[in-house]
Amino acid sequence: MIRNKIYLIPNLLTTGSVLCGFVSIIYSFDGYLTIAANLILVSFVLDGLDGRVARITKTTSDFGAQYDSLADVVSFGVAPSVFLYQWFLKDVNFLINSWLELGVIIASLYLVSVLLRLARFNTSKSKDFFIGLPCPLGAILVTLSYIMINKVGLEITAHKEISVFLTLLISFLMISKFSYFSFKNFGSDEKIKFYWLFFIIFLLVITLINPYMVLLLLAIIYSLSGLFINIFRKFKKRKNMYKEESRDNYGK
Repeated sequence: MIRNKIYLIPNLLTTGSVLCGFVSIIYSFDGYLTIAANLILVSFVLDGLDGRVARITKTTSDFGAQYDSLADVVSFGVAPSVFLYQWFLKDVNFLINSWLELGVIIASLYLVSVLLRLARFNTSKSKDFFIGLPCPLGAILVTLSYIMINKVGLEITAHKEISVFLTLLISFLMISKFSYFSFKNFGSDEKIKFYWLFFIIFLLVITLINPYMVLLLLAIIYSLSGLFINIFRKFKKRKNMYKEESRDNYGK
């Protein structure tokens, strides 16, 4: 009986995540974008907790994995796409024809990118790395950008071209083959060293000072990390090939 209740905890967190995503969609349509953005952030936190709780309590299951993936479609696919459209894409007044706008196409591309990213994740066997930017991080970049722009008082309508570019860039990163650290086994399989613990405490302290700004900077750094990892791997591969060629030439 107790074991069954423990199994419910991760699924309840997932349920909370998908409900936040659903309510965010409603608030986006009603024009309450700040509330919608914050609900996506809450969904992000709950999504991060459900898998961690499941691993700690050893209650991982195929059902939970599939449920979490379906919830991500709503919370980090549909919700951000609707949010983006209501934020600035509906003002991209370029008609493809009498009934189709460019803004609708861009929002749809974002959603399709999330679906492709989740499909790849569901069939991937890698535990240490994600292939492509995780869709929750894409949603975080979108919502935190909106919140910070409002905080500093910038008019996003004056930067529609840049906003469209960033939306397309996030979509590209999600379907790219760049590798991103998963941090799934962080702190579980090996003992966390003191300096890591100090670094985490430091991050928590500065996050409390200005949470939105710090989280946005961390999201940007993480998003760019995939590009640097890809460059490093290519450099290392070329270096190894050069060593092998040199060894073969020396042997001759």
